[in-house]
Amino acid sequence: MLCASPKGLIENLTSQDTVSFTGSASTAQALRSHEVVIGRSVAFNAEADSLNCSILGTDIVTEDDEFSIFVDQLVNEMVIKAGQKCTAIRRAFVPVSMFDEVADAVSARLAEIVVGNPADESVQMGPVASYGQREEVRKNVQKLLEATRIIFGDPNTVKVVSADAESGAFLSPMLLRADDVFAHQVHTVEAFGPVLTLVPYRTFGEVIEAAAMGEGSLVGSIVTTDTALAKVLISGLAPWHGRLLVVDSSSAAESTGHGIAMPQMLHGGPGRAGGGEELGGLRAMKHYMQRTAIQGNPNFLQSL
Repeated sequence: MLCASPKGLIENLTSQDTVSFTGSASTAQALRSHEVVIGRSVAFNAEADSLNCSILGTDIVTEDDEFSIFVDQLVNEMVIKAGQKCTAIRRAFVPVSMFDEVADAVSARLAEIVVGNPADESVQMGPVASYGQREEVRKNVQKLLEATRIIFGDPNTVKVVSADAESGAFLSPMLLRADDVFAHQVHTVEAFGPVLTLVPYRTFGEVIEAAAMGEGSLVGSIVTTDTALAKVLISGLAPWHGRLLVVDSSSAAESTGHGIAMPQMLHGGPGRAGGGEELGGLRAMKHYMQRTAIQGNPNFLQSL
């Protein structure tokens, strides 16, 4: 494991070596296309960033437990590690009829989040990794704003506890709203921080097509009680995801959640997500067929 500059490392690889890379899609592409990796046929496995999504089923209304499960999942994935996770939700697909309700509920939850010094017990979200990372997030938010608008948060202002907002690399959690389900920026630009875009959809065909515009993701989740709906979405989404989580109130208590990959599970995804897979992070694998892990209620899984 290398936690430093890789200068000279790639040049010394041989065909007996394997590279397991975790990081950005652009860096993965640069390493995979390196003349040494290509020329010596070095085994290369990448787990890269991805525009992961979560989908609220058309069967869910505000009174359902699943509505709260969906909202909680979105907020948790924004706040944990300040959204700096390769599995964090970047796109939340919501039926048009439920869009305002979801936007209001997520905004209300985010308003309660305390940002600041993690040493303070009241703090729920700390800073991003560095000043450079903060500027990168701000830059990508501006790109997203070409096709969205801000519902909650401000890329340049945040109230913090037990810290100075400028001395630390703090950001406000930011919730964006897209009006076009197929807006190019939403499906190509990743702000690697506490940033989420709500995306409206009208039909299952729309949400499947729009999710695929991310060109390969590590994980997607579906919140629904309708097994027939879940099967349709799984069939359309599986080729573009390494893992799919189906959640309802019967399985939520035992679920590891959208962003958690269990040690015994294959972790990876097609396309932008790296095109590889890892087993418990212990060994790299080369594979020639896309495999997708499905998580959910055992009774539902048996019906597939």
